[in-house]
Parts: sequence; structure tokens; C-alpha cells
Amino acid sequence: MRKALLLSTALTLGTLNAAQAGGPVVVEEEPAVVAAKPASSGGILIPLLILAAIVAVASGGDDSDPAPQPSDIRLKEDIRRVGTNYLGLGVYQYRYKGMDGVWEGVMAHEVEVMHPGAIRQLPHGYKAVDYARLGLPFKRVA
Repeated sequence: MRKALLLSTALTLGTLNAAQAGGPVVVEEEPAVVAAKPASSGGILIPLLILAAIVAVASGGDDSDPAPQPSDIRLKEDIRRVGTNYLGLGVYQYRYKGMDGVWEGVMAHEVEVMHPGAIRQLPHGYKAVDYARLGLPFKRVA
């Protein structure tokens, strides 16, 4: 009885808080306020970037040094692995976001690990693969 009386007196006088007395401690966090991001033009930029690179290659020029192909996984959708090439890289069929057609090739992120010299940096941090340097075909299949 004496312990209970001392405990209640200590709590009342504020010399002992509830956490020290073994009572529950409730910590409440205020909700974070997050500002909305402004809309970006990234939705149209990616297809335009891809289209420019493909047109540059398709328009001819010096075939001994074709332009690297945009091959960043962030530019692709409907990705399906269809095999492995002689270099040990996965071969994939995919669509470029915002474009028609099915393409077959490798993923820049895989190439970067095994053959970093065949990777080129595109604007906005995207990666491209120099297929000529790898001795691999890049082709449209549909």
C-alpha cells in the first residue's frame, strides 16, 4: 500500500513520468506535408529522343560507325526475354514507350556490367548501346 501511495504521489507531483512508472508512452507524429511536383515534359521527351536516334541510324551515313541505339530499360515496355547471345547477354523483344513496333536487342544495364565500353550516355541520363562495337544486330521484328 505504501508503494502505491508513493507512486501516485510521485506521478501527481511530476517527479516521475509515466514512462518511468511503467505506463504507456504514446508518441504521435504530425503528418508530413508534401508539395505536389509540377508536371514535366518527360512524357513526350522520351519518344522524341528515341525517334531521333532511330531516324539518325535509318537515314544512312557511314555504316562503319552507326549511332548507338537507345537501350535504357526505362525507355522500354512489354519486355520479353527471347534468348541469350554468344556474349552471354540476354536478348529481348520490346516496345519503346510511346512508339509503334517491336524491336529486338540487349539491355544497356546488362551490357554496362559485361562490356562497359559499348555504352554511351544520352541526354537526361539514359543509356545507349553501341551494337557495332559488340558485333550484334539491332533489329525491328514487327
